[in-house]
Amino acid sequence: MSRAKGRREALIDESSQGDAGESAPHGRLSSPKTVRDTLLLLLSGAAGCVDALSYLGLGQVFTANMTGNTVLFGIALGQAKGEEALRGGVALAGFVLGVASGAVITEGKLEGRSVWPRVVTVALAFELVVMVAFAVGFYLTGGAPSGGARYLIIALSALAMGVQSTAVRSLGVGGVASTYITGTLTSLTEQVVSRMRLPLPSRGSGEQRVKQITTLNRTPAILACVWMVYGLGALVSGTAMLRWPSGTVFVPVVLVALVIAAAILHFRR
Repeated sequence: MSRAKGRREALIDESSQGDAGESAPHGRLSSPKTVRDTLLLLLSGAAGCVDALSYLGLGQVFTANMTGNTVLFGIALGQAKGEEALRGGVALAGFVLGVASGAVITEGKLEGRSVWPRVVTVALAFELVVMVAFAVGFYLTGGAPSGGARYLIIALSALAMGVQSTAVRSLGVGGVASTYITGTLTSLTEQVVSRMRLPLPSRGSGEQRVKQITTLNRTPAILACVWMVYGLGALVSGTAMLRWPSGTVFVPVVLVALVIAAAILHFRR
């Protein structure tokens, strides 16, 4: 009986590490997966801030959430609103270019099953450079750019968010996307339903039991937190824009910088 219990606990411990690929010598709060999830939340908050800033300060356009931006782009085209359509088109083009840039940096360079590959930090460093340029331009125009400057700032913002999207996707955390919140919410709902209907581990083979226990240990908590933090980022930026319309842009810049610093410190080799 004791040997069976020990084996069961070992299976649970193994499955709880999931796809981490690394041990957690310092406890759960400082484990690689916990740190990674925390950094994902910071990036989600930054994306929420950027979407609020772009919608309020750049002419009702989203530069992180391309689902909403595509709808706005389509509406503008349908109603023959040329300037609004152009803003949406620039955001889409900038985002796609950002995704492509992020793919060039990360594709084929992921280090095995590392929780946080070094190339992800490199991609985020590139994002930070673009974010700084976006923030400076936004700040110098008083938080309400116009003319050609507006389109340039939209492009920079969308470029940065595209790079971030690829960097987060390359981490391989199931269902988590810092900008694609529709997908995150869908994955969250699916996992909650699956968790409610999941049977208890049976007396099958060892491999089958590992798979069952692994599935039981999957939690939708990170998905729920990503969704909420994204909304919180929008809330913070929307509120701050009322008092500090130009300076609020530095909030997401600081968040991304904190993520890079933490990644360098915690995941250095």
